[in-house]
Amino acid sequence: MAHKNWGFCDLSVSRDCDITKIYCLQKLGLNTVAINTHVEEIGDEPKKKKRKGETKEKKDFVPDPVDIPKDLNKGEINILQRVTIEFSESSISHKFNHSENIRKYDIIAVVPKTLQAFQYACSSLDVDIITFDPQIRLSYKVSRKLYNQAVERGLFFELMYSPAIKDSTARKNIISMAHTYFAVGKSNNIVITSGADNYNLIRGVHDVINLGFILGMNSNQSLDSIRNNARRLIIKAEGRKSGKHYMLVTPGKKEKNKTVKE
Repeated sequence: MAHKNWGFCDLSVSRDCDITKIYCLQKLGLNTVAINTHVEEIGDEPKKKKRKGETKEKKDFVPDPVDIPKDLNKGEINILQRVTIEFSESSISHKFNHSENIRKYDIIAVVPKTLQAFQYACSSLDVDIITFDPQIRLSYKVSRKLYNQAVERGLFFELMYSPAIKDSTARKNIISMAHTYFAVGKSNNIVITSGADNYNLIRGVHDVINLGFILGMNSNQSLDSIRNNARRLIIKAEGRKSGKHYMLVTPGKKEKNKTVKE
């Protein structure tokens, strides 16, 4: 997976889009697209008394990834599966550990809804992206310490642009968050995605790079946000899925040169 040519990436396109038309994004200069499944926060269900002989059904809070036709995987565009999960408490890790479906996704993103959740995501949670709901103004302050802690752990912060096209409130919140990321972390480890639920809202590569200037980034950071940072994120996510490995290298025995007499 790490050896693929990921090129320019859009790591958040809603599963509501018609998957069969995803190759139209090649005309915009994109090489890699992540199909996003959004999971809203769900409270714990009340415990029910188990009757004799009754088997308890395990409900996975993460749905299955969207089905991708086999012929689409043979094309020139790379298709990944992403899940974005809202949470408010550190108990989310328990749900992560007991979910079978979450292991089917290539990229895991979270939306921390409280300061406690944001602290846990930056310091401990084994995910790839920290993002936010652009329709709602953040209820907590992003500190330099937590931001840098997340960057050191290889996490990335997401900025979406399609909500800014549709709604003025979202536009204000996205620009405000972008400037916060610049103030506390110099816009390190930023990925710009469309977050689109409609292909018409996805913009070309050069337009997205130019958009980076509005979001407080220089030309190199804008380019990295859809190429180099996205590639690093994908490779990091693959490492998370594979788990910790080690390799033992032992020197081989040198064979003495033998002369053959004729």
